[in-house]
Amino acid sequence: MPWIKPVKQQHTKEIKGEEGPSSLFDRLIANEPDLYTAFRPLQKAVKETNLPEDLREAVITFVSMKNGCRYCTESHAALLKELTGVEHVEEWLEDFEASSMSEQWKAVLEYAGRLTAKPVQVDKESVDRLKEAGFDAREIAVINHTVAYTSYTNQLSMGLGL
Repeated sequence: MPWIKPVKQQHTKEIKGEEGPSSLFDRLIANEPDLYTAFRPLQKAVKETNLPEDLREAVITFVSMKNGCRYCTESHAALLKELTGVEHVEEWLEDFEASSMSEQWKAVLEYAGRLTAKPVQVDKESVDRLKEAGFDAREIAVINHTVAYTSYTNQLSMGLGL
């Protein structure tokens, strides 16, 4: 297929034009510079929302677990452990309904689980549960983007062999 460029192995931990070391994920998707350039603003926007860092990492870890993306699960679980002090993060998230986490977090993870497993199951009641848990329309949009972005990056990661 002539339109596919050969993937060049990058042996450095930096991407030209980027500051500092880059993750293996970033280095792999940077093999197609135009797509990587388009991807970076979305990646940055999701990281810089007003969603608290610990909750964002819980969502990313949870969705990655549901999608079976070990690379993302392990890297984000390590960060979540640092942020929360929870020793067995994956077990905590897997059994979130019985955990002592806040009802807000439980509502977010329930929503994330539905959106990840079968998006057609997300309905007005799913969104209303987030509203009842205290989230406004802007925060719900951020939660939605975080879940969808994570599923997208999980597919990129697994599709590139991570």
